[in-house]
Amino acid sequence: MAERRVKAYKTCPIEDCDWQLVTEWFDGSPDKVLHVSQADQERAAGLHMQKHYKPERTYFT
Repeated sequence: MAERRVKAYKTCPIEDCDWQLVTEWFDGSPDKVLHVSQADQERAAGLHMQKHYKPERTYFT
């Protein structure tokens, strides 16, 4: 199995958060690059942002 290393990433826009969204990987060599699909990037970013923005609970009486 080839070693994967990060080629490109985006950082979280929230101050003091060190999370990174990987957008491209080197797969075994600098000549072979794997692109992360837009759908996968959106899914990962959405899951991460849920940690920053939790919906407030609504109580019905």
